[in-house]
Amino acid sequence: MSAHRFKSGDILIGRYEILKYLDAGGMQEVYVAKDRALNRKVVMKTPKAGSSDKRFARGAEMSARVNHPNVAATFDYFETEGTTCLVEEYIQGKDLGKRLAEDYHFMDPALAAHTLHHLARAIHEAHRVDICHRDLKPSNVMTSDDDALSSIKLTDFGIAKLAESKIGDEMDLFNRDDSTLTSSKTLLGAVPYMAPECWNDWKKAGQPSDIWALGCIAYHLLAGDPPFG
Repeated sequence: MSAHRFKSGDILIGRYEILKYLDAGGMQEVYVAKDRALNRKVVMKTPKAGSSDKRFARGAEMSARVNHPNVAATFDYFETEGTTCLVEEYIQGKDLGKRLAEDYHFMDPALAAHTLHHLARAIHEAHRVDICHRDLKPSNVMTSDDDALSSIKLTDFGIAKLAESKIGDEMDLFNRDDSTLTSSKTLLGAVPYMAPECWNDWKKAGQPSDIWALGCIAYHLLAGDPPFG
């Protein structure tokens, strides 16, 4: 029996056929699926616990409000058998974290500027409609396979709502026991891009924290390592 929530061949709400398990992050499982109604590949994301979560639903609503070429499009959201699922645009490629780990030690200034330009456009659009990503890091940026990174798209607005809650809880634990930092993949992955105000009051940190995170990503692209953590 598969350890994953879904297996190849599963059909959800009579429309989405699971093609394969793709990856897992700190908060989610990711699958490639076929939208049988529109005959196209899509990405399906579900919280790791597999349970319905209102924060995930609110995050999906927020991500659907951000319509921009540099943001992965949100196509659908549904709940089935107690599981919440977010359906997003399928992007052929790898996330920026994997590109940095596998394809580049660091980027030349021109490619870094190209990458940051498109990320800044995505963040600007999100902020324009009063949305803060709150979990901006290389693994939440999808890139095309080509060396020129012709396609760059910010993802996971839907998961950010879950992440901000989990990170907030774990930061409270960290203040009492600093071993939490090494035992939590979610917190550990966020720390290098986390603005100082996040440590003081995570729940009140807003859009400026996204700008800080973008600056940390810029450092990472040019230096080959994140500036902190």
